[in-house]
Amino acid sequence: MPRAARRPRRLGALVLCAALASLVGACTSTPDAAGPQERRASPAPASVSVSVSYDMPADVASLVLPTTGEGTRWTQGLDAFGRLAAAWAVDGCARRIGETVPDSPPPMFTRYSGLPDLDFLGTHGFGEGAAVPGTPPVTRPTTDPPTAPGPRLQRCLAEGRTVGRELTQVYARLHMSWFAEIAPVDRAPEVRRAYAGLGRCLAAHEVNTRDEDAFFALVDRRLQAADAADARRLGAVYATCMKPVEAARVPLREKAAATFRASHSAEIAALRIELPKKIRELEKRYRIRISFPEA
Repeated sequence: MPRAARRPRRLGALVLCAALASLVGACTSTPDAAGPQERRASPAPASVSVSVSYDMPADVASLVLPTTGEGTRWTQGLDAFGRLAAAWAVDGCARRIGETVPDSPPPMFTRYSGLPDLDFLGTHGFGEGAAVPGTPPVTRPTTDPPTAPGPRLQRCLAEGRTVGRELTQVYARLHMSWFAEIAPVDRAPEVRRAYAGLGRCLAAHEVNTRDEDAFFALVDRRLQAADAADARRLGAVYATCMKPVEAARVPLREKAAATFRASHSAEIAALRIELPKKIRELEKRYRIRISFPEA
């Protein structure tokens, strides 16, 4: 039933998107439901206010090597911080040349489908993105129809992409290696057994989908129809039905983390030095702060 072998493909695409997202709005699509290529037609998620923390984790490597859905909040904050810095770079450049920043989605915390944050989904459901605090002020559009950015604004957008890459290049390689390391977890016998009960649990909650892919297709249809109430309901159902799966996956991820940290000790040591340095530099340059979502 679970077709678990398909999960790494969807996860890998989302990780690549998150790791390389360096321009405001990049990858801020419907959270958790599926890979970006499967969600490109979905409407922009509504913004929901969530509590945030400005405290860094005791171990900076936790920002890059999550093992649980809750742990990805550190990673979401890191990814969003790069987009926030990029947004301010574009905003500052546009102001210097007397142009209006092109209309684009604001930076938002983007969740990871392969490590679902079940507590967050249980509270907020699908289709609601958590806004990042400290974004540039929105410039109200005029009555004129939107036009493609001219050459000068294109240079501003390129500046934003460069700023985003300043951050991601510090951690992207290690980050993607980690997700490649844990991708086989979904093929473990105990995980597949847990997945086997997912369909029965969904049916018990009156969600008649044959497997997880069909469930996410249903979520997308609800979002396309702007059915926010059912999108929230589906998030709560998914959070309940995925608990046995996550209970099977987390110990395997934690075991993989011990091995991975040992085999990548030099890279992690460098990360612990370089990542805080780059975060502090961008915070000072753009007068922003890194933040992390809380359920």
